[in-house]
Amino acid sequence: MRVIAFAALILGFASPAHAERYILDYRGEAFGVAPLGAATLDADIGEAEYRAASTLRSGGLLALFERTTLNALAEGSLIGGEVRAGRYDLNHFYSRKHRTITLQWLNGGVQSAIAPTYRLWGDPPATEAQRNTARDPLSTLLAMGVDVARTQRCAGAYPTFDGRFYYRMTLSGGRTAAFDSGGFEGRAVRCTLRYEPVSGFESDDGGRRMRVRRGEIWFGLVSDAFAPPVRITVPLPVGSASIELVRWRRASVDVQAP
Repeated sequence: MRVIAFAALILGFASPAHAERYILDYRGEAFGVAPLGAATLDADIGEAEYRAASTLRSGGLLALFERTTLNALAEGSLIGGEVRAGRYDLNHFYSRKHRTITLQWLNGGVQSAIAPTYRLWGDPPATEAQRNTARDPLSTLLAMGVDVARTQRCAGAYPTFDGRFYYRMTLSGGRTAAFDSGGFEGRAVRCTLRYEPVSGFESDDGGRRMRVRRGEIWFGLVSDAFAPPVRITVPLPVGSASIELVRWRRASVDVQAP
């Protein structure tokens, strides 16, 4: 909360600045029974800034094919209700490899530090304009939750850049219904989620383009600041794979400027 308090002080708010923190735990399953791993999301959503940390660890069936541990941190600003990416840090262990990525959106451009650097940048690679106008993957997820909480609708395209790959995530449809599964019970919005790879990919990249480009994502309606994802489902050739919320906590804080 120190970041939010500092922002309130600098901007000279006469009334309290409001912030919400969400701590979310997820598990992944294939075919409804085979475990895939676990993920967490810890997000602070303020009136002018946000900060989010996420972890992902493969397990069960997925760990048989590729062991993955991922830690990500994203922070940025909210201007007129719009999420603006500021910084993204990724620490990724996968297939006995390790890569770190730092992206910073500064003065209308993106600065990146990637170690080890990529040998290939895709055909075609992501353009400067694409990189500059995109969000990082974690900020994209938060932007979806912020938009759905405000409008209770599924609408909009979310250009995303992760250091090499540039793609669009699109929400459409939208149906509000009661949700009672895993760790969430309440009203939720069910959206169609589409993934469109654009640049940074190779024709022989081992399936990174994701043959399955359409799925569903449910957002829990718990406040008008942020709707946390409670379930993400994508179809498989047989059955489906899903990530579902199993535990969550929410805290609201008012920060009074002196």
